[in-house]
Amino acid sequence: MSGSPFMGGAARRRLMGVLVLAASVWPLAHAALVARFHVDPWEFFGWSMYTQPAARVQVGVEIERGGAVEPLRVMGDRRRAIRRHAQHVTAFGALASDEPLARLVLSWDSEVDATTIIRREVVLDPDSTYLVARESRERFERGAIGP
Repeated sequence: MSGSPFMGGAARRRLMGVLVLAASVWPLAHAALVARFHVDPWEFFGWSMYTQPAARVQVGVEIERGGAVEPLRVMGDRRRAIRRHAQHVTAFGALASDEPLARLVLSWDSEVDATTIIRREVVLDPDSTYLVARESRERFERGAIGP
């Protein structure tokens, strides 16, 4: 009697086939996630880490109070919450929502009418092969987002 006492020969071959298929397909799927949704190429066990530099997303927050716009200045736990959001956005790219951070910022001060979440990152431009800065802004008004 040969083979493993836990798995028969046919089951072992099937498992190996699934593992080889997954190892063959995942690099392509990971590259598509990086290209389409800007997920961090250095995360999720992918080989796309070799296609881009390991740039991190910076998150800034602006608040509107009585029509005046100003940068949010916070320290301590609130600063750490913004930093955690930046790490989350770095890993998940366009798949990450800014709404939870906006909701949190609006909960800190009842006099704030709206908040704008700013994402800044350096990316490799595929056309020019230069590193370029990319910035996106998303504005959230009090009452327009869920609780």
